[in-house]
Amino acid sequence: MPLDKMNNTEDFIPTHKSVILHLQGKPVSCVIDNQNNYDEIQDNPSLRASLTGFLNKDDELGLMMGFQLKIKTDDRFLQFTVYPDDEFIETLIFDERIFIINEKMDPLFSLKINTDQFVKTKSEFDKFQKMIK
Repeated sequence: MPLDKMNNTEDFIPTHKSVILHLQGKPVSCVIDNQNNYDEIQDNPSLRASLTGFLNKDDELGLMMGFQLKIKTDDRFLQFTVYPDDEFIETLIFDERIFIINEKMDPLFSLKINTDQFVKTKSEFDKFQKMIK
């Protein structure tokens, strides 16, 4: 959701960083867990995840594409926001998978993501980029 339509913009500050790593020569989308929230939920059978892409317009920075990843179990609810680069977005849309890794680049677990809304938002982002140029 765009920041200018939110009552509490603190909900959408960037909390995690994204990076592209390669597994057997194939790029994969990774999010770095720097808060150590995921160790206790990675093997939980009730684990569910959703991804929502959004555009934000900033007076100084222009248009920024980001996403919010929500991870739920029966006992926990975690969410974080990332502003990734274009390579990350394209890899995520193609692979529909995110790997959660730690700061040492060790894998913690991966999530299969349905990216329909994210793809739509990416298309909107591309249209905005063309209009700006």
